[in-house]
Order: sequence, then structure tokens, then C-alpha cells
Amino acid sequence: MRNLKYSIAAIILGSVAIYAQKAVSIKPEKYISLDIPEPSDVCFRPDGKSMFIVSDNGFLFETDTEGKIIRKADYAGLDNEAVYVDEKYVYAVEEVTRKIKIFDVNTLKLERTVNLPYSGGRNKGYEALTFNKAKNKFVILTEKDPVYLFELDADLKVVNEINMSKIARDISAATYYNNALWLLSDEDMTVFKLDPNTYEVLAKWKVPIINPEGIAFDKSGNLLIQSDDMKRLYFFKNPEKQ
Repeated sequence: MRNLKYSIAAIILGSVAIYAQKAVSIKPEKYISLDIPEPSDVCFRPDGKSMFIVSDNGFLFETDTEGKIIRKADYAGLDNEAVYVDEKYVYAVEEVTRKIKIFDVNTLKLERTVNLPYSGGRNKGYEALTFNKAKNKFVILTEKDPVYLFELDADLKVVNEINMSKIARDISAATYYNNALWLLSDEDMTVFKLDPNTYEVLAKWKVPIINPEGIAFDKSGNLLIQSDDMKRLYFFKNPEKQ
């Protein structure tokens, strides 16, 4: 019994240590201004040669790696908050309508709309989307009150849900990089690195960015954080190498 008590105490202390760990402050090396109204999320095309950015105003853009607009989808959505791209499709998430709009990556023509009901607050819906390669599942997260992580199968149907509220006050973006799930919090101005299998926090970094709402890594491993209010894209060195 005594050994059991010690084991339980060790587990509890270990869990506390994970979430109480201090965030390291990092600073950007540069930023670029975006000619996009209220840019809310960003992701890189798999070849790393261009980016997709969605806007609160409901627009989907493709830009070069310096943020210059290459093309714009012939589509006007409602409150786009998250974007993800793979070899075939671009996925744009509308927070208010709880819809995922799926576009052909080459033509930017709307191919399909998926309704993903969620009963939370109108402006506290889906805020982040990426693909978790470790589990071969999409992950979509709600913004706050509470923060939920939903795992989705290939047909974008919910197969699991996890309450992630203990991690941060809110979640504004997500990406998968170097065998880890990375989350961004707007209110906490913090980047979190998570184990992609357990979703436990492995490390975290504070970023001095106003209204950070987008996160991505380029082919060189640099961290990019997008500011909605400032209409800027900030470039950081890979935080794990600082």
C-alpha cells in the first residue's frame, strides 16, 4: 500500500510539472505585412512553396512565402478561422456556421461542405484544424469555454473528444510539425508543443504578438505566427533550437 501511495503521488506530481512548467519567451526575427483583411490562420502547401491564409471576412487566399497574394478563391464564407491543406484539398473552417469548406487545391473550386454541429457559443466554436499524422486523424479544436479537441476520421466524422481547457484560456490555431502537435493561444500569447498521441504538453513558449491567430512552420523549420489585428506574419527561429 505504501508503494502504491508513492506511485500515485509521483504520477500526480509529474502531471502538475507538465502543466506548471514555465514558458520560455522568444522574439521574432522579422515580420511581413499582409494585404489581407483580418487574417486568422495560415498553413503551408505540402511542397512548402506557397501558403494558404483565411480571413475573418470569409475569404481564402493563396500567397507566396513572403505573403504576396497569388490567387483568391471565388468564395465568400462567414468568419473563417482555420485552414489546412494536403496534396488534394484545402480545408477552410467557418466558426459561426460550424462548417468545413473543402476546395480543390489546384483550382480553388469549392468541392464539398461538411457540417460539424457544436452547441457552444456562437463565437466560441471551431478555431483550429490540422492533421495528426501520429494518429492518422484530423483534429479540430474549439476556441474556449471549454476548449475541446475533436478527432475526426477521413470523412470528417467525430470519433473522439477531449476537454483541453487545462492547457490554456483559449486556442486560436493548430499545426503538426516534426512529430508533434503545436497549438497557439491568443489570450495567453503562448505556443504549446504537445505529444501527438497523449496530447500532453511537452514545452511552451511566450510570443510577444498582439492577437496571434495563426501558426505554421516553413520548410526550414522556422516558426511563423500570424497576427489578426496587425495583419502581419512574424518569423521566429525554431523554438526548440533556441
